[in-house]
Amino acid sequence: MFDDLLSGRNVYIFGAGQRGRECLRLLRESKIHVKAFWDNDFTKSNSVIDGINVETPKRSCEGIIIITVWNCYDEIREQLHKLGYAENNIISLDELTVEKRKRDQVESFVYEYPHTIQLPITFLCNFDCVMCGMHHMINRKDFSATELQDILQDKLFTQVESVGVNGGEPFLKPDLIECFQIIINTLPKIKNFNIISNGFFSEKILDSLHIIKKMCAKKNIKVNLSISVDGIQDMQDFHRGKKNAFKNADSTCRLILANKDIYIDNIKAICTITRYNIERINEVMVWAANIGIEVEYNIATVNARIENQNRVKDFSVFSDERAKMLATEFFYCQYKQTRKERYFAIYLYLRKGKRYADCPYMHNEWITLTPDSQISFCATHSKTLGSGLEHSAYQLVQENKGYLKEIKEKHCQTCSHYSYNLNSEGIKMLYDDLYKNSSLRKEEIITW
Repeated sequence: MFDDLLSGRNVYIFGAGQRGRECLRLLRESKIHVKAFWDNDFTKSNSVIDGINVETPKRSCEGIIIITVWNCYDEIREQLHKLGYAENNIISLDELTVEKRKRDQVESFVYEYPHTIQLPITFLCNFDCVMCGMHHMINRKDFSATELQDILQDKLFTQVESVGVNGGEPFLKPDLIECFQIIINTLPKIKNFNIISNGFFSEKILDSLHIIKKMCAKKNIKVNLSISVDGIQDMQDFHRGKKNAFKNADSTCRLILANKDIYIDNIKAICTITRYNIERINEVMVWAANIGIEVEYNIATVNARIENQNRVKDFSVFSDERAKMLATEFFYCQYKQTRKERYFAIYLYLRKGKRYADCPYMHNEWITLTPDSQISFCATHSKTLGSGLEHSAYQLVQENKGYLKEIKEKHCQTCSHYSYNLNSEGIKMLYDDLYKNSSLRKEEIITW
């Protein structure tokens, strides 16, 4: 029904939060193009989410508006009416979700062409993290910039809008700048780079980012940086297996923030939760608030790409009942304080041992390309499908669609990776929790 209504129209998503992102994913599954996000929060204006610009609502123009802001449908409908939009041009996310459920009963949607490449660009790393197995992989050979170009010329990558560059430590790769230039030149729809670094080599990172930012600015490509910070002072040094790991990461963040515009578009800290650091996890939150950046949290888990299987029992919060309890309490408290859906999603995962979030890898929306040129679906549980240098990446994916279904059936319900974007079942549980808390006034309930 809605596929027919939205196809060929300008579509706007009202609400640039987690539910807005979920709406974007649903629309992309149906190959519906989204013109822009709209949001009444002026601080979000001119930002970019998954390649889509965030704007303030505009006066009547041709298009369909999908409202995703929970508990404010009536107010936003009235706002849109005043801006000149007819009722038949306005849809709620709930209506869209119901229609999708009907469709999903008869098919499991898989993208033909992914929109994001997760690109661990090198095996090189100067850390030996407690939750990682890459330290024994550092002598393996990376693809060259020329080889990367050969791989990316495959038709599988023609619709890619975002590339996540990580490692190892990406800023150790000698031809990193050349690789960025090749990605920019080869991928026609690239809009975002999302880089993850341990932040250790401050001078080298800043010099490289300065060059990368200039290259990307010419093509209006956003550069987003995440610095891995799992603890403060000695905790970070222990967790990441390197003396001065925190000191250098802190210095890198501060130096970038002092001249942000010449280095990146956005910066955040990314914190991996294990049974070792959970008792002191509030220290990371305080540090981040003091320097003015946000923190994104992940629960450390088994990860086939970094070969950490033999360390899982040592680092996992699920191996220690007290650590699991502390982590569960932490994320529920964060949810209660901020009303952010992502915290409730992680809380649900910790409490029940089951994810209530969809995953872009399930639908081939994201694909992984490893430093030795291997194509795989997700990093956590997927085997390698074959070499992108020796075979067509597109053909490898087509030939392994049955395997993707197997991953989904065997692993996805218990995987913590990207567990912070709730699916419809998780959103219902979130609403139930909100409704149970009768002390909440309507204006206090989060609007995503």
